[in-house]
Amino acid sequence: MRKLLLAVLLIFAMTLSVVASPAAISPALFEEIGTHGGELVLGLASTPRSFNFYGIIDNAAYTILYNIIEPLVEENPATGEIIPGLAESWEVDESGTEVTFHLRDVAWSDGTPFTADDVVFTMEHVVMNTHAEGNSADRFTLGGQPVLWQKIDAHTVKAILPSPYGAFTRVLTHALMVPKHKYEPFIAALNEGVEPGTINQAWTTDTPLSDIVGTGPFVLSEYVVDQKVTLKRNPNYWKVDPEGNRLPYLDQLVYLVVQDDQVMLAQFRSGEIHRITITGQNFPGLKREELDGSSFRVLTGSPVSPTPSPPHLAFNWDIEDEELREIFRNDKFRQAMEHTVDRHRIIEDVYNTLAIIPGVPVLPANTAFYNPAIEDIMREYDLEKAKRLLDEVGIKDRGDGVRVLPSGRPFELTLTTAVNVQPHNDIAVILENEWEELGITTHLQLISSTLVGQRRTAGEYEAIIEAFGNQPDPQLRKAIWQPGRALYYWHRSTMDENQEPILANMEDWELRVFDLFELGEVEMDPVQRKAYYDEWQEIYAERVPVIYIAKGMELQAVSNAIGNIFLQENGQIVGTNYTAFVK
Repeated sequence: MRKLLLAVLLIFAMTLSVVASPAAISPALFEEIGTHGGELVLGLASTPRSFNFYGIIDNAAYTILYNIIEPLVEENPATGEIIPGLAESWEVDESGTEVTFHLRDVAWSDGTPFTADDVVFTMEHVVMNTHAEGNSADRFTLGGQPVLWQKIDAHTVKAILPSPYGAFTRVLTHALMVPKHKYEPFIAALNEGVEPGTINQAWTTDTPLSDIVGTGPFVLSEYVVDQKVTLKRNPNYWKVDPEGNRLPYLDQLVYLVVQDDQVMLAQFRSGEIHRITITGQNFPGLKREELDGSSFRVLTGSPVSPTPSPPHLAFNWDIEDEELREIFRNDKFRQAMEHTVDRHRIIEDVYNTLAIIPGVPVLPANTAFYNPAIEDIMREYDLEKAKRLLDEVGIKDRGDGVRVLPSGRPFELTLTTAVNVQPHNDIAVILENEWEELGITTHLQLISSTLVGQRRTAGEYEAIIEAFGNQPDPQLRKAIWQPGRALYYWHRSTMDENQEPILANMEDWELRVFDLFELGEVEMDPVQRKAYYDEWQEIYAERVPVIYIAKGMELQAVSNAIGNIFLQENGQIVGTNYTAFVK
C-alpha cells in the first residue's frame, strides 16, 4: 500500500510541476490565427443580479465574470487537462500536502500588481468565507480542516493541505482570484464594525464599473439592466496566440439580455447575435438553412462537457405542508415518479434524438468515474409500476381517476421550471400529461430562470425541473451532491444557516453519501477513489433524491463571420471569447 501511495504521489507531483513559458496558450484552441478588432455579440438569458462571483448564486453573473477574473490553474478548454493560469508553475512536496505556486508577473486591470497577498486574501477571506452566498469552503476543507495559505514572497504562495487531496488542482480551477484592494473593505474579519454578511454587498450592480477589476481578457464597460452587458478588451491581458499576438482579438464583447429562447433564435437568424446554444428541436431547421447556404454554421458536440446542463426533477423535502413533506421524503414515492419519466420519448421529442440517458449524475463518457452498475438500478418508464408504488405510499385512486393523499385530499402538484429554457418547458408538459394520467392534478409554473434559482434557494416550490453542469471529478460537484452543502437544495434542512452540515437531520443513506464524499476527497489511490464514488452513484440510483432526465448533445450555431469556434476531431466544440475573432 505504501508503494502505491508513493506512486500516486509521484504522479500528483508530476502533475503539479508543470511549467509554462510566459503567456503560453494551447494551439488546440486555434483553428486559425485571428486578427484584432470588432465585437462578438452573445445572448444572456437573464440580467446579472451582482458582479460578485462569491456573493451570489447566479449563472448570468458567472457567465460575465469568467471573462473578468481568473484562477491560479485552468482547465484547457480543448483537452480538459490542467494547465497554468495565474500561477505559471507549481510543485508539491513528497508528502503531497504542501503545494508551492509561482505567480505570473501580471497586474489587475486598474494597474495594481497581482501578488501573493491577493491569493491568500481570496482563499482565506472570500472562497472560505461561509457568510458569502457563493463560497467554496467545502471544496477546500478536508476532514473538517481547511486548506491553509501562506505567502512566501510577492510572487510565491504555498497551500498547506491537511492531507493529500487528489482533486486539488481540479477544484482550484473554480477558485477565481479577486483583488484584495477592492474587496478588503467588505470583510468583517478585517474591519471592525463590519457585519459578516457584508461580503455579499461587494461588487453589486450599483458598483462603478471601473471598480470591478480583474486579470482576465475583458473588463466591464456598460451595464443596462434587463438589456445588455458590454465588456471591452483588457489591453494588458497576459495571454498571446501561437504567433505571439496579444489576446483577446476582440475589441468588445456584448451580451444582450434575451429571456425568450425563440426571440434569441430570431436575433441570431437576423445577425444581431453571433453565437447561440440551440435545442434539438431547432437543430433540423437550422441545419437545413446551413446546407442551403446561410451565413452561419451548426455544430454538434459530444455530450462530454459541463454544458448543456442535464435537467433533473426534484421535490421539496422541507416543504411547509407536513403531509407533502412526509410524501416527498419517501423513497417509494420518488421511485414511483421516476417510473413516470419517459426518457426515451423525451430524447426523441424534446431533443430530436440529440441526447443520451444521463448518469447519476456522472456522464457515461467519464470513464474515470462512471459506474455502469447504475444502468440496472435506474427505473424505466412504466406507469403501472408507478401506480403500484403510489398505492403503497398511500396515494390512491379514490375511484374516479383522482388520486388522494392519506388524509383524503386530492393530490395536486405544482411543477416549477424556467420559461426561457425550452427543453425544460417541453419536459414539464410531458410530465404534466403523465401525472394527469395517473390522477395527479398538475399545475405548471413557468417563470424566469432567475426566479427559478431564487425559489429553489428559498425552498419555495413543490416540484422543480433544474439543471447543474457535469464536471470531470465528482469533487467539483460536492456542493451539490453531498448532503449538507450549499446546493443540496431539495433537503435544505441538512445544513444550518452558516452552511455547516447537520448530520442529525440526514437519512441513514445520506449520512453514507456524506462520508463517501469525505473519503473520496482525501483518497490518493484512484482505484479506491472510484470505489467510493461508485457506491455514491448506486445509492443515488436506488434512493433517487433527484430524478435525472437526459443529457443533451452540445449544439451551437455560430455566425460565419466569427472564427476560432469549431468542432475538434474528438467531437468536442472548442471556442473561447478570448480566441474568437471577427473575420
